[in-house]
Amino acid sequence: MRKWILLMLLLSILKWSFAQTDQKELPLKLKHAEPLYMDLIRDLGAHKGEKEINVGLNYGRDQAYKEIGGFVEYEFAVANRWGMELEADFSFYKANHSDQLAQIPRNRVEGLKWANQYTFLVSDRWQTSMAFAFVHEFRFHSFYSIRHQHQLMKGTAENPVFIVAKRWGKHFHSLVYTGPEWVFSPGKGNDYLGYQLHTSIHYAWNGGHFFGIECNQEKDMMGWHTVLHPQMKLALARNVAIGLITGMPLGNTTEKISLMTRLVVEL
Repeated sequence: MRKWILLMLLLSILKWSFAQTDQKELPLKLKHAEPLYMDLIRDLGAHKGEKEINVGLNYGRDQAYKEIGGFVEYEFAVANRWGMELEADFSFYKANHSDQLAQIPRNRVEGLKWANQYTFLVSDRWQTSMAFAFVHEFRFHSFYSIRHQHQLMKGTAENPVFIVAKRWGKHFHSLVYTGPEWVFSPGKGNDYLGYQLHTSIHYAWNGGHFFGIECNQEKDMMGWHTVLHPQMKLALARNVAIGLITGMPLGNTTEKISLMTRLVVEL
């Protein structure tokens, strides 16, 4: 009996030692507040094996129509500091009662995104993380075009991204997400080069809660578009959180204030 007790103690010590060794081998990861509208492919400095599912719904209005959309994202870290993401988005539109003859977009699955992100710098001294990412998107035609014109692919988009995030003291976080976007579509003159510049600042406190604001700017064939997204994230459990986001378009636009919610589940 004594030998069995000693053997069990030895195995417990060895298990604890290996656990401590594995823990020490994990690279440094800083906790940054991740924006809720233009979220990251994976946490900056992610550790291998981390997984997350995001499900979102949004409601928006234009002068001529209403939009109800949503998305599903699956994020996972294939290696330390290397994350991937798969995302599918959909949108449904309905004309306003006051303008039944208005031209409105048709219902569709917007596209399927596949993205990679590698965190190449994590500085404890500067409380800063930096990463490069690449997003590839297959863009689809509306259900109407697929059904009547037998066309599935509307085009593709390629988006290299640079990301830098910094903690300012105990509670404040800032992040910049920026890069060009090449859009390729069938037909002469439909290709163009756009640009994205997304900045955010958040105030976070213990438990994974935060509130803050994103400034999302995108350039396409029609010019620059800017939307402010005030937001709040509430942790419901250790691995479950919900985000609430409001969209406030700036400038001369027909878009109205929009609402969005995001459910975050860490696996």
